[in-house]
Amino acid sequence: MARGSVAPPRGRRGFAPVLLAAAALLILPRLAGGALPASAAAAEPTPGTDAALRASPRARPPQVRPAPAGASGVAAATRPAPPSTPAPAPTRPVQRVPAARAITIDVAVAAAPGAAGTRGAPRAGLAGGPPACDYLDVTTPHHGLGQWNRTLLDTVYRLPSGYAPGDLVDTAAAGLNGGHAVRGLMVADLRAMASAARDAGVPLAVVSAYRSFARQETTFRRWVGSGGYEAALRTSARPGHSEHQLGTTLDLTSAGGADPWAYGDWGATPAGAWVARNSWRYGFVISYPRGSFARTCYSYEPWHVRYLGRERAAAIHASGLTPREVLWRLR
Repeated sequence: MARGSVAPPRGRRGFAPVLLAAAALLILPRLAGGALPASAAAAEPTPGTDAALRASPRARPPQVRPAPAGASGVAAATRPAPPSTPAPAPTRPVQRVPAARAITIDVAVAAAPGAAGTRGAPRAGLAGGPPACDYLDVTTPHHGLGQWNRTLLDTVYRLPSGYAPGDLVDTAAAGLNGGHAVRGLMVADLRAMASAARDAGVPLAVVSAYRSFARQETTFRRWVGSGGYEAALRTSARPGHSEHQLGTTLDLTSAGGADPWAYGDWGATPAGAWVARNSWRYGFVISYPRGSFARTCYSYEPWHVRYLGRERAAAIHASGLTPREVLWRLR
């Protein structure tokens, strides 16, 4: 021991270091910002915690875990584990593009120039009637040459492009102006109607009769060039959809007169009025009568008559329905 030092009393010399060591264990970790050792934390439960957990399991405090190395040392709450399946990445919505060739027409035409028919299922009409005025290319169910009096043709149903009757004769055989062809099976009734019209003082003439698929292509293009595509859809059939391809349909006019569409209303002329009243007696029906666009999909054409045979024509006349409505039921 050095000179001049004073030794502490023996009784206090061993007690002071013990106190200092105990204080260091308690104070130094707190000054360093650290947490209590796990054993110390477990030895100091929060008053009332057990009672709260027993009363309500949802009140359980979050578990405490040490902060990761390098953090500030503040305890963090355990977060729920992420879902095992990651959320799918957002995908681009699928765009549904309407068929470019499909057109729907109700009372107002909604067609686009250059559009044509496309295959598809027709929409049913009201009360199970004929289909809506969709512009499709569905082969008509009865397209055999022997099914001429039940073949449905409209803006939906069509004939095959190769459909061509083999029994065509000139309209002169029926006592009318020549240069047009019709099926031989209708010549007798056409002759009878032409004779009756002459006897009534309203002689008739033929403007158009059989037209092949290719001829109808030319005809439709001509009407498109004349009045535009939308107007043509109302007054002319697309190739394959024309009743003229059947060989049993005619466009009539007054003998010595103009084309029927050149009149304000050929149906109001003496010859047109006679056809409206009497053509059914000889097996002919007006396909597109006045005020029937929603049911026929074509504008009024009092000159367009189709031969269906005397029995069926009489039934259609008595029903008050259009030929399209009746033939739809016979599909």
